[in-house]
Amino acid sequence: MSYVKVKDFRINYEVTCDVEGPTLLLVPGFSEQIDSIEYPKEQCHVFADHGFRVVRMENRDSGYSIPTVSEKHIQPYDLKNLADDVSAVINDLGLETVHLIGASMGGYIARWAAIRHPEQIQTLTIAMSGSGAGIQDDGPQMAQDSAEQIGGYLERRSREDQILWNLDVWRWLWGNEYPFPEEWVKKQLAYSFDRAYSPEGNGRLLQALLNTPALWDVQKTISCPTLVMHGGEDRVFPQEHGEAIAKRISGAEFWLDPKMGHSMHQEQWEAIATSVDASFLSTVHLEKENV
Repeated sequence: MSYVKVKDFRINYEVTCDVEGPTLLLVPGFSEQIDSIEYPKEQCHVFADHGFRVVRMENRDSGYSIPTVSEKHIQPYDLKNLADDVSAVINDLGLETVHLIGASMGGYIARWAAIRHPEQIQTLTIAMSGSGAGIQDDGPQMAQDSAEQIGGYLERRSREDQILWNLDVWRWLWGNEYPFPEEWVKKQLAYSFDRAYSPEGNGRLLQALLNTPALWDVQKTISCPTLVMHGGEDRVFPQEHGEAIAKRISGAEFWLDPKMGHSMHQEQWEAIATSVDASFLSTVHLEKENV
């Protein structure tokens, strides 16, 4: 693993699949860690089979992306700052551009990265993320029960209680269509707890979500080729969120799995990689046409 220092934090990232090919940088959602539920190593290998060099990172206050100052000296931040962390990782990798995927909250961060650092983002994939509408905007809002679930991440629990609580959360997120791999999820959650457990960090991440301006209008300025992926069974951001994002970003493609919940299920890893691959290949084709 590698680290890059950004203000009050060191940002952790890992070149998971170091194959010859374009770099795919994966931005996780709220409180997710490397080798937790999102972007497990097995899914990264599927991306690598499609020719991508795969890099995973951890958002600040998640996993090993920890503060470098005492808690009382941590400055408030928002998702725009997390987008700058993405830029710092790209620079630390010595790259000019990457293909960027953001899942859930990571989809917000990835959009802000494409807005603030457009020269670094070759293509953008937004998976199971929110519309970006503020309360005052005429767009889809987060489901109320999902907002209540996020609040539960701020409570400190014993190891056993936290794993069981989080297992119930993921069972709810999974939806009813794809089988829920309970033992695998439980194993991943135990690993994550033992590796890095920080309700205090989750609290700062939640505050970052609340501090960040709405994306509803500003995401219209995103100009890179964009793929929006969503599930018809998503209980956090129902299907209309993905549809709204695709309509707000010029030229964006919309990919829907009617059975997918708020997770990239193993049954869809190949289809997801194929769609991302096709999005990348179309940009190469366009570049060749414009030479």
